[in-house]
Amino acid sequence: MWRWLERYLIFTQGEKAGIIFLVLASLLVFIVPATYLYYKPIQHADNSPYQKEVDAFIKEFNEKKQLALLADSIKKDSLLIVSRDLTLDSSSSLKKKEERKIAYFQFDPNKIGVAEWIKLGFSAKQAASIEKLKDKGYKFRKPEDLKSVFVVGEENYNRLSAYIKIDPNDFPKKEFSKTVYPEKQKEKYVVDINIADSSLFERQRGIGPSLASRVIKYRERLGGFVSAVQIKEVWNFPDSTYQSLKDKFVVNEIALKKIKLNSDDFETLRKHPYINYSLAKIFMAYKKEHGNFKTVEDLRKIAVMNDSVFRKLQPYLSIE
Repeated sequence: MWRWLERYLIFTQGEKAGIIFLVLASLLVFIVPATYLYYKPIQHADNSPYQKEVDAFIKEFNEKKQLALLADSIKKDSLLIVSRDLTLDSSSSLKKKEERKIAYFQFDPNKIGVAEWIKLGFSAKQAASIEKLKDKGYKFRKPEDLKSVFVVGEENYNRLSAYIKIDPNDFPKKEFSKTVYPEKQKEKYVVDINIADSSLFERQRGIGPSLASRVIKYRERLGGFVSAVQIKEVWNFPDSTYQSLKDKFVVNEIALKKIKLNSDDFETLRKHPYINYSLAKIFMAYKKEHGNFKTVEDLRKIAVMNDSVFRKLQPYLSIE
């Protein structure tokens, strides 16, 4: 490895002389100019031809600065004078107001004039302004209305509020005649649920096509309604709908389709809403064992036939 570097670090006698010459030449390039500048005498520029102009500029600048300071001082003095004058005017106005004698008395702002307003502490100009407003038709209906007048304001109102007396009789309340209309007699609108068709049911609030269809199908299976309350037995009939319509539902025409106990078959019996599969089997067994029913009351002989079931069934049964 070192032998490889030796090829670049070992120089001939001529190469060494060349390197020394380059180093000395470089040193001369930097040293000679620096030495020349060091020993060269410094030459001062002669500015005497421009000195007069410089002095004139400085003099003008100083004069302007003094003028600006003087103007600022005058402005401050003017402001102090104006402020003093305003204070004197204000004090003078206040003194005049204090010198003006104020007489307090109860008054109705709608009924006094310029002289009374002046006695209450207003200037003649302010009093005339209030009266001009009144001449245009403005009325003070309550004491608080006075402070809405510009020349009066909150301060004067607070000073005079205890003395303001407005006669309420000057502003009577308007009475409007009330028209009495004769009460209309409402016609009682009823729906006979035994004869109503689907369109009539659908016109009732809360009954749509689907519910109307279920009501009619149940009525056909039942054989007709004996009481309007039975409409609640329709599957999924909302109680809220029944409560809102119960005064309209009536049963005027009763033409029931009855079950013939002695002749109808098992399928006919069990399709009735009040007779289930088991009860239909019992009816058929009873006929088979005891023969035909003599009267509808014979149903009471069946052990499972309690009073509530019998009362529901009785209107729909026949022994023909």
